[in-house]
Amino acid sequence: MPLILLAGILALASPFAADRLAGLVDPVRQEMPRIIAGGRVVTPRVVTVTPSNRPLPSRTMPNCGLDARAVRGVTCLVDGDTGWENGEKWRVAGIDTPELSKPECASERRWAVAARDRMRTLMSGGYSLSGRDIDRYGRRLVTVTLSDGRDAGEVLVAEGLSQRWPNRGNPWC
Repeated sequence: MPLILLAGILALASPFAADRLAGLVDPVRQEMPRIIAGGRVVTPRVVTVTPSNRPLPSRTMPNCGLDARAVRGVTCLVDGDTGWENGEKWRVAGIDTPELSKPECASERRWAVAARDRMRTLMSGGYSLSGRDIDRYGRRLVTVTLSDGRDAGEVLVAEGLSQRWPNRGNPWC
């Protein structure tokens, strides 16, 4: 009898059993953080996490400093739609986030920080970059695919932290 009890405990404690049991209970519901910027509150979205869409191991996505990124081969985030991956500069294709480096107004700067921080949070759960086109500034145009399959650019647009590109002006000022 004690051996059967021990076998049951070991089976339940194994990671494989956890995945099997996860299908028997309700999925864990996690709320994304609220973002308050420029006097607007972005409504949080609820994401259901199941064994099939668990994030890949996280990758650190620091904010970029002002040093020689290409020479040092860094991976970092400049703003909500621009970053560096192993020393190569990239830009998210098809979206435009508020400008962090040269904002037109204080409100745009607040929105830019919120967009950058949200992209950083999204990418920290794991991501991949795809795309080969180069823009007029020499940046690789990419799609940022999150570990759960979502397009990070589309998430920013849906949450009001980005607009589609080409756009019609600056809605943040």
